[in-house]
Amino acid sequence: MLLNDLGHSRLLVGVVNGLQRAGWLVPQLLAASFVLHRPRKKPFVLLPCLIGRIPFYVLAVIFNLQWVVTHQRAALVMLIAGYTIFFFADGMSGVPWHDIIGRTIPARLRGRFFGTIQFAGGVLAIGSGAIVHHVLADTSLAFPLNYGRLFIYLTVCMTLSTICLAFIREPHGPAFDDRQSLGSLLRAIPSTLRIHPRLRTAIIGQILCGIGGMAVPFYAIYAGVELHLPESAGGTFIWAGTLGSVGASVVWAYLSDRHGSTSAIRGASWLAISVPASALLVPVLVRGPALQYFFPLVFLLNGAIWGGMWLGFTNYILEIAPDDIRPLFLGLQATLSAPTIIVPMLGGWLLNIISYQALFVLAAGLGLIGVAYVRRLPEPRHEAGRHTDER
Repeated sequence: MLLNDLGHSRLLVGVVNGLQRAGWLVPQLLAASFVLHRPRKKPFVLLPCLIGRIPFYVLAVIFNLQWVVTHQRAALVMLIAGYTIFFFADGMSGVPWHDIIGRTIPARLRGRFFGTIQFAGGVLAIGSGAIVHHVLADTSLAFPLNYGRLFIYLTVCMTLSTICLAFIREPHGPAFDDRQSLGSLLRAIPSTLRIHPRLRTAIIGQILCGIGGMAVPFYAIYAGVELHLPESAGGTFIWAGTLGSVGASVVWAYLSDRHGSTSAIRGASWLAISVPASALLVPVLVRGPALQYFFPLVFLLNGAIWGGMWLGFTNYILEIAPDDIRPLFLGLQATLSAPTIIVPMLGGWLLNIISYQALFVLAAGLGLIGVAYVRRLPEPRHEAGRHTDER
């Protein structure tokens, strides 16, 4: 909301959303080159976290100064720069963080661990949403000073999370013999994927499942433009998505721990088809004022999907990766999935030549390809020689 109110541009909001995904995916192979040969990864989680949080302390000061009211364009530039630094610093911490999880959380408990993170995050999102609503409804603070108060709350929470991270006790683990540069890792990608076919299959499956989500940014726009739902329905969509994420986290955790990570992946891939299908069917089955109460089903299902994808694919990579090169597997998984960043842009381009309904049909069809492909993923628990080199 702050970006939209400062910049008055939906395109700018879309660009920043793209930066968020790029910041998480693109740097992870670079991070792998830093930590692959190091037995301790915790310093490489803490340092990026500290760097990424610095901009928010600066923004917390700026957005509490009267200066920001008369220099909103400059504040917008600083906001985008701050978020960009945070996104890419967050991406640099991803590989070492997941490697620590792989060494400290047993495979049959990781689903529960990731599910707890999702559940707690969803509950906190609901609570924070109420705080945001209360602060922004306070008319005693002019825009954008009201966001200054939110930045103060944000920096307090970030400080607490960093302190908790610092108290993590990391065990020593195996490491690659020699330091590997980013260039050497990039040159080794073809041979690495050839030697480790399960990694290759998982990455392709993740990309195909991601392509099926090309219509995700446009369900809310469709609801307003084509279905003429009121703007107030947007709040309901957000709540529905959060509820779907919170509720499904328990299911994905159970499936992953009880039946293996592939069960979560396959379940989420099937559910991904239900999102564009429900966007097509709900307006046909429900008419009139009741539509605004049933269309949030689309966002409920969408909220449920991506937790399963993240939990399933991350847990799968952690299970198939040999201990000494786990950071390499994690880095390749993220960086080679980066092309999915352009998928929403592709959906937006297609909307210039086809209808919303045609886009939803296409998304469902691509989702079916993802469903068919992830059936090829072998369950690591059912194979002998897990955590060893594949033949």
